[in-house]
Amino acid sequence: MTHVTGPDRCAGAEALSPVLWTECEPDRLARDQNEVRAFAPLLDYQSPAEDGLPHGGWIGELPRWPFERPRPEALDELLGDGELTVIVVYSAAHPMVPPVIYSVDPEPSIWEQTQSAWHVAPGGALCLLQSDAGWQPEASVTELLAKASGWRVEYALMKAGVIDRMSVNGIVSDPSYDHLIAKAVRQTTEITESADEGGANGSL
Repeated sequence: MTHVTGPDRCAGAEALSPVLWTECEPDRLARDQNEVRAFAPLLDYQSPAEDGLPHGGWIGELPRWPFERPRPEALDELLGDGELTVIVVYSAAHPMVPPVIYSVDPEPSIWEQTQSAWHVAPGGALCLLQSDAGWQPEASVTELLAKASGWRVEYALMKAGVIDRMSVNGIVSDPSYDHLIAKAVRQTTEITESADEGGANGSL
C-alpha cells in the first residue's frame, strides 16, 4: 500500500487520515514558532493533539506591554501580580483562518461573554478582529497576541469602572485609554481607603 505524505498528501484526495496544517505548511509553522517565541518567550508550543488541541497551538503568558510607545507608570499597579495566561488554538485552515485566543487568567465571566462591550465571544474566545476580513493569511500571529495583551489592560480598566466598553481598534494602536490607567489605580485606591476607614469607624 502506498502512503501519501508531504505536499502530495495535502493536495490530493488520497489521504486516509485528516491532514494537519503543520504537515502542509512546514515553513509557516517554523515562521510562527520563531516569531511567537521572540514576542512571548513564556508561551509554550503545543503540537497537534497535545492538551486537546487537535491542530496545535500555544499555552502560557503574554507580555504586559509589548507596544512601541512608553509603558504607563501605573500599569503594574493596575494589573497586579497576575500575568495574562492564554490558550492559542490553531484551526485546520491555518493560516487562512486566524487562530483563536482564550484568556485563562483572568477568565471572563459567563455574563461578560454575552456582552459585546467586553470583546469576548460566548465560549470565552477573545474578539480581537473587527471582522473576518481583518485577518490576512500572511500576517504574523504576534499581531493577534499583541491585541490580546491590549485586551488584558482594557479588561482591567473595565473592571475598575473607568470605561464602559473596550475600544474599537484596541490599545495596541490606540493610546486614548493610556491616561486612564493611572486614574483607575487612583480610583481603586480611594475606594479601598474609604472602605477601610468605614470599617475602622464601625469597630469603634
